[in-house]
Amino acid sequence: MERYSRQLLVLGIETQRKLKDLKVTVVGCGALGSTLTELLARLGVGHIRVIDADIVELSNLHRTHLFTEKDIGKPKAIVCKERAKEINNEIEVDTITDIIDENNVESLIEGSDYVFDALDNLYFRLLLNDACVKHSIPLIYGGVMSEYSSVKLILPKKNACLSCFLNYEGDEENVCETIGTLDTVVTITASIQVQLMLNHIRGIEDNYLYYIDVKNMRFDKINIERNEKCQACSLHEFKFLHGKEQKPNCGIIRIDNKILKNEFSIEKRNNELIICYSNGKCFKKVSR
Repeated sequence: MERYSRQLLVLGIETQRKLKDLKVTVVGCGALGSTLTELLARLGVGHIRVIDADIVELSNLHRTHLFTEKDIGKPKAIVCKERAKEINNEIEVDTITDIIDENNVESLIEGSDYVFDALDNLYFRLLLNDACVKHSIPLIYGGVMSEYSSVKLILPKKNACLSCFLNYEGDEENVCETIGTLDTVVTITASIQVQLMLNHIRGIEDNYLYYIDVKNMRFDKINIERNEKCQACSLHEFKFLHGKEQKPNCGIIRIDNKILKNEFSIEKRNNELIICYSNGKCFKKVSR
């Protein structure tokens, strides 16, 4: 326990044991997800699953802690695992080089004690929310934009879920827009997400949406009630899981692997990147 000697003075031995027994899934391992993975590894979370199909690019480096210039062109999920194991070799880290969709999201989060939302797309956030609500898995949402962010612990059947207050209109122009951000707000957001998990395993059920404005140094707590007409947590329609909403056609999109490749490869085609993995899955990354 020497590794955790300082945090044991704060958390205590029982909480540390709970951390060791946790199975946590981080969906997305870009700026927010890589920061979450680092924090969870340092805390001693026993089992971390990382899901991401993207690769490290130069434009990622200003807002990520785990990636370096040597990682450019490598799969984000693999780099996150390697760095997490360098930080703490006592933990288990699994990687899934894939994107979530209505066909796989439920199996990918199965058995998780907590799921961390580190996505950058509203459609997939609400898809993940549907899956977590359906299977009663706590979801810890974090959304970052410019110098602002919001964070919420979602406890299915106990408090408001994402669909209670976020609406998806299928507006491609807004969904696909590239939005800038800073490392400062990313780091703060991930830290609050992990703190909400720590508080919850110590018996604190937090119902607030936290809004962070780093430019004006504001930190607001907003009490959001469950929506009685929410498609997910109230009506249990789970329309994202059932494929009833139009998917965005930007970002990382799974494509058919017409030429079977058994190794990791990257191919540039105009404004697109074709990324293929040794598992036979290929993806098209459309510039936004």
